[in-house]
Amino acid sequence: MTLHSVLLPAGAATAPSSPHRKNRKHPVIHLEQDRPQAEQMEVTARRVAQRLSDVPAPTTAISGQTLHIFDILDMKSIMDMVPNAVVPTDPQNINTYINIRGIRQVDNNADPNFGMYRNGIYDGGLRTNLGPQVDVARVEVNPGPQAGLYGRDAVGGAVNVIYATPEQKTGGYLTGSYGNYGRGELQGAINVPLSRHFALRLTGWYIDQPRGALYNATLHEYEDRYRQQGLRLGARWTPDDNLSLTWMAEYADVHGPSLAGYAPAGVANLVQSGADETSATVYRDTPDRSHNHQLYLSQDLTYKSRWGTFQWLSSYRDYHLDAMEDGDRTDLSASSYPLTLQNQFVRHENTRNYYTELLWSSPRNRRLTFMAGASYFHEYFSFQQIYNTKIDLSLLQGIWGNIACGALRGDPTCSTIPGGGFPDTGVQAASEYAPGPGSGIGTQSWSGFVSSTFRMTPSLSLTATARYTRDRKTLSYSQYNNPMNASGRAIAALFGNVYPDMALDDTAAYGNWSPSAELNYRPLRNVNLYALYSNGFRAGGFSTTTTTPSLIPYGEETATNYELGGRTQWLGGRLGVNASLFYMTQDHLLLDEADPRAPAAFSFYYLANVGSARTYGAELSAQFVLTRWWSLSGNVGWLHARLSGGRSYGSYVANQSLPDTRTWTTNIRSEMAYPLTPAYNLLFNANWHHEAGGVLDITNLPWHALDRLDLTLGMAWKQNQLVVFANNAFNNRVVDYALTDGMDILTAPATYGVRFTAAF
Repeated sequence: MTLHSVLLPAGAATAPSSPHRKNRKHPVIHLEQDRPQAEQMEVTARRVAQRLSDVPAPTTAISGQTLHIFDILDMKSIMDMVPNAVVPTDPQNINTYINIRGIRQVDNNADPNFGMYRNGIYDGGLRTNLGPQVDVARVEVNPGPQAGLYGRDAVGGAVNVIYATPEQKTGGYLTGSYGNYGRGELQGAINVPLSRHFALRLTGWYIDQPRGALYNATLHEYEDRYRQQGLRLGARWTPDDNLSLTWMAEYADVHGPSLAGYAPAGVANLVQSGADETSATVYRDTPDRSHNHQLYLSQDLTYKSRWGTFQWLSSYRDYHLDAMEDGDRTDLSASSYPLTLQNQFVRHENTRNYYTELLWSSPRNRRLTFMAGASYFHEYFSFQQIYNTKIDLSLLQGIWGNIACGALRGDPTCSTIPGGGFPDTGVQAASEYAPGPGSGIGTQSWSGFVSSTFRMTPSLSLTATARYTRDRKTLSYSQYNNPMNASGRAIAALFGNVYPDMALDDTAAYGNWSPSAELNYRPLRNVNLYALYSNGFRAGGFSTTTTTPSLIPYGEETATNYELGGRTQWLGGRLGVNASLFYMTQDHLLLDEADPRAPAAFSFYYLANVGSARTYGAELSAQFVLTRWWSLSGNVGWLHARLSGGRSYGSYVANQSLPDTRTWTTNIRSEMAYPLTPAYNLLFNANWHHEAGGVLDITNLPWHALDRLDLTLGMAWKQNQLVVFANNAFNNRVVDYALTDGMDILTAPATYGVRFTAAF
């Protein structure tokens, strides 16, 4: 990456010209050839390289230059630039939930609802928890079911993050920034060719924010402080024009909050409640902290011959998470009042997976072309959840203890508790392992696909694709109570119905055919029309939030999409306008059902394939390159996403809105690098994002509209850039997740500061 590529408006292909520049080496030929055009970025949305304007699909591509201009590092802000896509807040910060066109992830331990790719290599499976996206060349988002070309999990769409790879030139960049909350950022990359055929690229980042917007007055610390750091090393060997090997190794380490929310009316704690909290101050006696780190390795071997292009793609990921949070979400201790519950929740997770895929595509200059591939994915996800509980049960003597037993256990005589009742022992303690050590979910997935394109005429082509996927999943699950002292046997027995001792081993297999078809018609050179039919699926799995073994397995979800759209270019290619209309059905949809065994107060649930949904919508996007130094981009998405059948918690849900899905999304941005002199450019960039409509998950509360404005203003000279920035300039914050206990999680607050970049 050079600074010139960072300064240009999106869509520009050359450095910005200056009105003061003289003696041009090349004369002006035609407007279309001399000026940068819209949508000329090279993408691989259909798994072959082509210009964005030539893609017969509603693909959105975001350049690394745009991400750098607005210093966008997180996937939520990236997806804000995609119509009909949102990333609802994960209340525990253990995963990245990307909701595309209303298809969402219903549970932490369910497979993702989107296919995640890094440089074209599958990076999905459980816990697609993504850290900072640094040194990115572009991001491609393909909405709608994509199982034909992309395979498992791509039921809502496929997201492909393409990182910068080594090149045969020496260069790099360094960026530093400082802002409110004491946030400091340092990132950079250096590209070094070691020979004519071998090059390296080293990328690093360190981001530290010691303060935040949410202060814990009990522990005197900020809940939303964080630190992120990492290194990425890329290597590329090109012994000749036909063979290339690209390797990448990345290590990322993230410290942050495990639960950064507040309870306006406090959180109920059996017989009393915690203190009322505000969006600025909370009261917890246990730190809400999370730490994850991961190692990622990948390889891309590409060989071109007269028989076509052959690729061998492989990756390996080792992800670890350790988190702790205040389970009762108050600062009340067990000894502060009788029957006060004090709970600490601890989570340990490890995901290891590897993926390999063989791809072949025939030469593209023929009337009939083919693409075929076969892949294998293996993953093991091990996890523990420990609830360390303390409670003062000395008040529960005689009839009061029997009433408690009757409510929780259906055993009015407490016959299973040692001594037949609650001993007067004061504070008791126990740990509930749900699940305990050795629990995990294993996945093996085999897949193969064939795709063929027939060009019936120079302007009309038909593509048909079919993929078969076979998944095999295994579950090892153990759950038990462990008294922390002798008196803890009473509380362990009391909660035995909530967390019953259980050991379970289960196996399930799923098979899926995913056909798709694509009709592409180009009546004019600047008009690209398409009609799509596609399918996708999300593999079944296991509910790990239920106490009833028979309710643990669930089946796969499926989705079918019908779509009409077009990509057009006007004004000599400087204006690109795209539109699409679609109708999508979802069947065997996962819905929450109340656990029939656990008390309702504990909100335990299981997942069942009892739902269906119908969604239709529209998307419109445009990019206008006004001059060499100024471009405008925008998109708007509209969804009518409704459940069409099924029941949840005993109630029919037909005609209800799909949760975590916006009715409207709008994004408009302006990128400007005005040449003041031959050496200096004025930089001014603005991005406005709007969301409206929809309901929140679990609580089904209205999802309030969000407006966010991001601004940067500064100067660029030679290979340097200095800007001031304001993100969410008007500090517009709305509830992005609401828990059933009354806790709210808000969208990000306003941030501002100064940023300097130097390229070399």
